[in-house]
Amino acid sequence: MSPDTPVSERTLVEEELIERVFWFITLRWITVAGICTTSLIAYFILNIGLPLIPILIIAACILLFNFVCITYHHYIKCISYSQYIKSHQRFANLQIFTDWIALVLLVHYTGGIESPVIFYFIFHVIIAAILLSGKACYLQTSFAVLLIISLSILEYVNIIPHVQIKELFPNIIYDNSLYLLSALFFCITSLYVSAYLATSIANQIMKREKEIIILKDNITDAYQALGKKDREKSEFTYKVTHELRAPLSAIQSLLKSIEEGYAGEISEKAKELILRSEKRTGFLLSLVKDLLDLVTGKTGKPRERDSKSVDINEAVKRTLHLMQEKVKAKNIKLTVNTTEQPVCLNIIPDDLDIILTNLIDNAVKYTQKDGAITINNYSTDDKIMIEVSDTGIGVHKDDVNKIFDEFYRASNAKAVELDGTGLGLTIVKNLVKRHGGNIDVNSELGKGTTVTVSFPV
Repeated sequence: MSPDTPVSERTLVEEELIERVFWFITLRWITVAGICTTSLIAYFILNIGLPLIPILIIAACILLFNFVCITYHHYIKCISYSQYIKSHQRFANLQIFTDWIALVLLVHYTGGIESPVIFYFIFHVIIAAILLSGKACYLQTSFAVLLIISLSILEYVNIIPHVQIKELFPNIIYDNSLYLLSALFFCITSLYVSAYLATSIANQIMKREKEIIILKDNITDAYQALGKKDREKSEFTYKVTHELRAPLSAIQSLLKSIEEGYAGEISEKAKELILRSEKRTGFLLSLVKDLLDLVTGKTGKPRERDSKSVDINEAVKRTLHLMQEKVKAKNIKLTVNTTEQPVCLNIIPDDLDIILTNLIDNAVKYTQKDGAITINNYSTDDKIMIEVSDTGIGVHKDDVNKIFDEFYRASNAKAVELDGTGLGLTIVKNLVKRHGGNIDVNSELGKGTTVTVSFPV
C-alpha cells in the first residue's frame, strides 16, 4: 500500500491484516491438536502404520514455532505503528513459508504425492490470499509447487526413501511415472487455480472495503458540514430574533397606547385597524419568542439561571394561573392530580415553564367548548412524569410522527386555529431532550390526546 494512502483507509485494511495474522496463529494451535489426535487415533485405534515419531516431532516443531510467533506478535505491539504494520507483513510471509516446509514434511511421512495431506496445500493457498497481496500469494504458491515437485522427484529417484502407508495404499503405484506426472499436474493446477480464485475474491473484498471507507468519510464530512451549517443557522436565528423582540414589543405597546386613547380620540374605523395591527404584531412577537426558544433549546445556550430544584406542582399552578381566562372562556373542566409531597425536578425553571406552557396551551387551544383537560404529576423510582390529557380534536395516526417537526401543523389543527407557528411541540421536545427526558404522544382523532413527558430522577 502506498505511503500516501489515507490514514483511515490504512487503518481498516492494515488493522485487519493484524487481526488475521493473530487468527492464523490461533488456527495453528488447532492444527497441531488435529495432527496429534488424528495420528494417535490412526496408529493405536485404526492400526495404520504411520511413522508416528517423525509426525509427532513435526507437530512439536510447529508448536514451538507457534510459541515464537505469539511472543513476537505481542512484542511488535511495543514498536511504532509503521514498523508494526511492516513487521506483520513480513511476519505473515514468514509463517506461511515455514508452514509450507512443515506441510511438505507431513506429506512425505504420510505417503508422498499419494497422501491426502496434500489437499491442505490448497487451504494454505487460500490463507495466503487472505493475508498477503496477490503477488506475494502467487510467489508463496510457486514456492509450495517447487517443494512438492522437489519431494516427488527426490522420492521417485530414491534419493529420499518413499514412505508407503500399506493400510491406505496397498498397491505400489508411486514408481509409475505416468501416475506421478498426472498427480503433479492436477496438484499444481489446483494450487494455481485456488490462488487465482482466492486472490480475485480477496481483491474484490478489499476494493469494496476501500469504497466503504471512502463513502464513510464522505458521509462523515457531509454530516459535519451540515452540523456546522445548522449551528450557523441557529446562531443567526438567535441573533435576529433577539434583536426583533424588543422593537416588536415596543410596537405592540405603542399600538395599545393609541387604542386606549393616550394619543387622543380615534375613530372606530381607526380603532379596528389598530386592533388588527396589534393582533398581528402579537402573532409576530409570539413567533419570535417561539423561534428564540427553539434555537435556545437546540444550541444549548445558557439561560439567565442555571438548573435548580423546581417543584412541578407549583410550576403547573403558575402556568394554569396565566391561562385561567382561556380555560374559563371555553368552560373547560380542568382536573389536576398531584402528590401530597412536592415533586421536585432539577431543571432550568424557564425551560420547565416553556414546556408546561406549550403543552397546556395546546390542550386548551384544541379542546372544544365544555371539554375536559386532566394534568397528572407523579414520580416513580427512577422517573418524574407529567401527563397532559385532553378531550380535544386529536391527531390523525399519520400525523403523530410529524407533529414534532418544525413548523408542521396537522390539517385539523389549522381548521380549528388559523394562527400558529407549528413550533410548540418542537420546542418542548428539544427542551425535554436537553434535560435527558423523553416525550410521548398518544392520540385518537376526534377523541383527544395525551402527551407524556418523563425526566430521570
